[in-house]
Amino acid sequence: MALTEWLRAALEASPLTEEARDYLMGRAATPEIIDTWGIKVWDPPLEPCPQRNLHEHYGAHFERFEGKVIYPLYNPRGKLLGFDSRHIDRKDDVRFLLPESHWNPVWIGMPFAMEALWEGRDLIVVEGRYDVFAMLRLLAAIESDKGVLGSGPARLSWKQTEHLYRWMRGHVYMVYDNDDPGKKGTADALEVLSRRQVPCSRLPYGKSGDDPGLIWDRGGVEALRTAFRYL
Repeated sequence: MALTEWLRAALEASPLTEEARDYLMGRAATPEIIDTWGIKVWDPPLEPCPQRNLHEHYGAHFERFEGKVIYPLYNPRGKLLGFDSRHIDRKDDVRFLLPESHWNPVWIGMPFAMEALWEGRDLIVVEGRYDVFAMLRLLAAIESDKGVLGSGPARLSWKQTEHLYRWMRGHVYMVYDNDDPGKKGTADALEVLSRRQVPCSRLPYGKSGDDPGLIWDRGGVEALRTAFRYL
């Protein structure tokens, strides 16, 4: 069994516990997001990983991820590229990527934002998955048709930049965290996107140290409405 097929089957067979669902809903995910993203809690499959060189680092059955919430990552066409993982009670994020990720842009929120890009709508670029969840909640509340993608780290990779250059017909709004890495990542992203003639700007919001997920945690949609009053 090929690695990608093994991983896909293992994810499909893994459950989503009530505790994990409650946690995700508290972090701004909706039932639709949870289901369409295929978010699960890793349950090591009986069949060992077919790629033996991964056993030493992750375990033959990927025991390293047991009990962690798994956030699948997809390419723009919906093909599995790997996943992000984290326990609900601590910050211990680990990302696992399949070989296919080497020639695909790895975004958080794909392929669900591609419709906006195809239709020439605007796009909001944030950092992590909880920021994506929060912005999707806000956009639904204000009835905006903008798309949302998370770059992961506070920087655009070369593949992400090329993807935006190829597909963007609308405007890119950078909404990285309001901290020093986020501000630097925003400045760098605006420079490279402008150089590629992709319409872009920083969307001011909140106060120093804020990010969309943190604002959601502080006060839900209403806090986001206030922070993103210029949206």
